[in-house]
Amino acid sequence: MKKIAFIVCQYGKEVNGGAEIHCKMLAERLTPFYDVEVLTSTTIDISTFEPFYEEGLEIVNEVKVRRFQPIPFQKTRYEKLYKASKLGRKIRRNLYRLKILKWISNIFPVWSIGTKNEEEMLKSHGFYSPSLIEYVNQNVNNYQALILISYPYPSTYFIGKKYPSKCILIPTAHEEGDLYRSIQSKIFTKIFHIAFNTEAERDLCKKVFGNKLSKSSILAVGIDITDPASENHIIEKFNLPDSYILYFGRITSGKIGKLIDWFLEFKKNHKSNVKLVLTGRLFMEKVNNKDIIYTGFVSEAEKTALISKAKVVVNPSDKESLSLLLLESMALGKPVIVNGNCEVMKQHCIKSDFACDYFISKNDFLKKLELSLENSKYRDNMTRKAKEYVLTHYNWKKIISDLKILIEQVPVK
Repeated sequence: MKKIAFIVCQYGKEVNGGAEIHCKMLAERLTPFYDVEVLTSTTIDISTFEPFYEEGLEIVNEVKVRRFQPIPFQKTRYEKLYKASKLGRKIRRNLYRLKILKWISNIFPVWSIGTKNEEEMLKSHGFYSPSLIEYVNQNVNNYQALILISYPYPSTYFIGKKYPSKCILIPTAHEEGDLYRSIQSKIFTKIFHIAFNTEAERDLCKKVFGNKLSKSSILAVGIDITDPASENHIIEKFNLPDSYILYFGRITSGKIGKLIDWFLEFKKNHKSNVKLVLTGRLFMEKVNNKDIIYTGFVSEAEKTALISKAKVVVNPSDKESLSLLLLESMALGKPVIVNGNCEVMKQHCIKSDFACDYFISKNDFLKKLELSLENSKYRDNMTRKAKEYVLTHYNWKKIISDLKILIEQVPVK
């Protein structure tokens, strides 16, 4: 049986990031066809990068997970190098905003401005693991393909740069500073194949990397719905009210934006007993308010039950390449409100004939939230279309078939 490896910064049952769950679902579904390994770190904490897992080999649902210790993280050093590495990113992003980066990239696809500083910055990152990279160097010829998950991380860059013809990149890209770094021009134009989640994600990368963008396709991901925990269980465990709005994922300012402030403003102006439930690990200061409930990390069964009982699900992030939360909620027939300033999320709404809806401002969010809670016609319209959209566009059988074809096309030296 041929061997393949997924390379991802975090992996495990305790990890709830979208890209990491995406990796887990793909890896487990490929085990009947390949000897599947995951090369990853020992950490799950994106603030301290302290070890959580033991270094070494572990079997997780028939997948061989090899964990490698990252370098000790020095926040001050990383921040210093991060600031020193802004030149290439700043130039390229400004050219993008002027709508001329695509045309310049057509002529000069690979950039070298600031790459030395950018590489040094990655070597100080909390996920940088020389031992993981060395393991790949020693064993690369044993693998049919290396599948790199998420473009900004050290292992993706250093392995993709050294073995581009061996790699399939699932970039999970969105409009953010890291995408404009000069070093990314070496990956996105040289890698064997790029498997995007959506057309909106690919369109963004075409505007950044021009017509020299590597060969690509839309792969996406299917949806897994675990049987729910009992309603009584989640009500008692999390002290849930009858009516709540749900957010699921990492609780960081970059992900939830102004959600808490806007929700509290909504509460001031509406006589409603609705509360806000934030599910996932907390990486920001906790807001102590009787109308906000933090569940912490939950099991998949608890997540399904939390979504099923919610009045509405929100994803306020403007940095998404797919959004599993959105698709899982739609599969369960729940109204979902997303950030329309994220082109990927906006396209989900349009493509599904508004089986979900988007906001573009605070007032728009407050209006859509009121509709989703109080207007049954608005809710029913979304619910009716949502399940069909997910079933039609996120089918596991086709996705795994397409990925197998890509893996077999990777040239073997």
